[in-house]
Amino acid sequence: MTTSASRPNSKDIAYDRTLRDLLGVGTLWMMTLVTAISFCRIFSGWGFLTSYIIVATAGHLVAYALRRWRLPFLLSFVGVTLFTYLLASYFQARQTLTFGLPLGRTWSFVWQEISDSWRLLGDTVPPLALQSGFGFVGLASIGLIAFLSDAFAFRFAGRVESLIPSTIIFVVLASVGIDRNRTIVTALWIATAIISVAVLRLRNQLARSSRLFGYRPGRTTLLSASYIALLAVVASLIALIIGPRIPGANEDSWLSNQSGQSGPQLDPLVDIRGRLNDPTDEILFSVASESPSYWRTTSLPNFDGTQWTVSQDLLDSAGGELASTATISEVGVAETEVTQLVTIQSLAGNFAPVADRPVQLRSATRSLFYEPQSGTLLVSKDGLNRNDNYQIVSTIVVPSADTLRISSSSSPPDVEYLQLPQNQEIAELQQVVDQIVRGSTGNYEKLLAIQSYFRDNFTYSLDVPSSNSSTATLEFLNRKTGYCEQFSSTFAVFARLLGIPSRVAIGFTPGEQSPIGTSNVQLFNVRSQHAHAWPEVWFDGIGWVLFEPTPGRGAPSANYTNVAPAQDDSFPSAAAPTTTSPNETSTTTAVNPTTVPNDPMNPTSSSTTEPSQSLIQIFSYLAVAIALIALWAFAMPRFVRSAARRRENNLILLSWRSAVAQFEAVHGELPNQLTVFEIGERFIEQNWGQAEFVGRIVNLVTQHLFAGFESNIDVHRELDDFVTTYRAQLPLNIQIRRHLSPRLAWKLAGGRQSRP
Repeated sequence: MTTSASRPNSKDIAYDRTLRDLLGVGTLWMMTLVTAISFCRIFSGWGFLTSYIIVATAGHLVAYALRRWRLPFLLSFVGVTLFTYLLASYFQARQTLTFGLPLGRTWSFVWQEISDSWRLLGDTVPPLALQSGFGFVGLASIGLIAFLSDAFAFRFAGRVESLIPSTIIFVVLASVGIDRNRTIVTALWIATAIISVAVLRLRNQLARSSRLFGYRPGRTTLLSASYIALLAVVASLIALIIGPRIPGANEDSWLSNQSGQSGPQLDPLVDIRGRLNDPTDEILFSVASESPSYWRTTSLPNFDGTQWTVSQDLLDSAGGELASTATISEVGVAETEVTQLVTIQSLAGNFAPVADRPVQLRSATRSLFYEPQSGTLLVSKDGLNRNDNYQIVSTIVVPSADTLRISSSSSPPDVEYLQLPQNQEIAELQQVVDQIVRGSTGNYEKLLAIQSYFRDNFTYSLDVPSSNSSTATLEFLNRKTGYCEQFSSTFAVFARLLGIPSRVAIGFTPGEQSPIGTSNVQLFNVRSQHAHAWPEVWFDGIGWVLFEPTPGRGAPSANYTNVAPAQDDSFPSAAAPTTTSPNETSTTTAVNPTTVPNDPMNPTSSSTTEPSQSLIQIFSYLAVAIALIALWAFAMPRFVRSAARRRENNLILLSWRSAVAQFEAVHGELPNQLTVFEIGERFIEQNWGQAEFVGRIVNLVTQHLFAGFESNIDVHRELDDFVTTYRAQLPLNIQIRRHLSPRLAWKLAGGRQSRP
């Protein structure tokens, strides 16, 4: 290895500078990619990543191209902003584009999405829906990071400053995001930050790296960059090991809202005389999953005549073992695995919602315990907090109708699932259920008969008077209207009266559904209006099987009930309780967390005049754009030429620089050290004017500049004619650029150039 640096020539330096510029662009691109990856802390899954990588890559390519074309910063900023808006609209609002362009209705849609998301700040926490204002703002921020980091590094010769845009976004995501891949993402960010700063510094430290490694064009740069990358990896590994051990590293985000500690919760009881909850629009938790489900919190085996409860001793026995499906012995039972990423927002208490039969816990920010007999997932210590999250896999067991018809219900886990109080009301209820199931054979057919009795003859309503009566169940049967607690409780009592083990489960229906990126994963936002109670009955060799007697409700993946999936999708209002007619069956539909204004700009609205309005709008935008471009092309060169003349008193020198600039625009830049005579020789070599005429111009300019001749109007006129003649002969692409690029217009006007 050479120990003394050889002296590089100008060609070698130019080659190394180009190489180091490309390395700088590459490392800044890596920095933006890591920032894009860090959005995994606010979006569920990885469906967002493809679009974010495309925007980051395109942003750096456009920023590089605009810088190479030497467009001014402000003009480049406007161009990149419009380009980013176009890409973000394609990924986030493709259905609103008009002939592939994000015109008026796209802007209205995007503005509404951003406005709705802005109103949700403080009320919603990650993971957020990608197809919302949050997703659009995230994409736009990645595009601007790409441009600003490039501008700081290469336009303004910054080093650490180039990290400012990425740092701001990374810190915000770290503050409000969930604890997902935090350590790995942070280590990647540290490594790319170190590499970026060091490579940018390397651009101006050729001599130092040459002393270390000896100078060889290109090789010295690559060797220096390799050592930088190695040191950056070591530094990131140190951060990876030490960072999690710093006191406070595992504490909650400083920006997180802790309202979840005192938010709404479901008590482990169902009282048929009282409602389960008062519906509000507050999001309790969200679930990222490929399949909807009823999210269970617990099940209640004990019934005293008015209340269903679960023993605290049973809950205290919860441990680390999850459910097992090994006891399923019946054939014709489908088992489907459902992975859920549950994020708590404002749900309080110790009961963690989960799909039935959780079998594998993949990750959790808190310790979780499972009680298998009641199917209850419990959180430790002080209960659920805002931003708690856990990823868990459940096995959804769906028996066929034929399997249920031949299955018995004689071996429940405990005799308590058959116990009922002995009183007059229970005796009267026995007579009612006997009438309902008359003519039905087998437990499954009897349960379907009970379910149909409620769904065909009753109405769901929260507008039911409270009661302290000990005969609340009979009052419910006579009134034929009520809420889910009364339907599920009465169904479970009827099942026990028929000798079928039963219990009441409480939890939530799936919630509001919205897609996450392009994956099959959906985001379910669960609000208090989705709190629900449903009955479950025991079948030997299968386990607990739910039924749905509540009108207007239907569980997903429960075809054996002959009930389509349905839930309450109305906007919650305490003054306007939800009412469902007895025979109403409403299917669940995907509901986005944001709304779109119902006007002609809305892509979902239909109107016979929409095509003509769209065409008028397109032509209006095109007319305005053409007018602005024409105004710019007409006024800008004249303004630049006037400014150049004001700054240069020597008009002959101004015209000579203009003539040289025209030649360079066609044949490439000339070396700085050339004399006026040498430049004239280049003109003649390229047939840039007649030799005799060029020689006379060169003599006149030389005499004027160096012999101290007085300014001659004839000399200026002759030189100006030369410039005017060849300006008209410039190639079309240069003519167009002269009217669009202020930098080129300034140079062709003879403006003074600051050369490196």
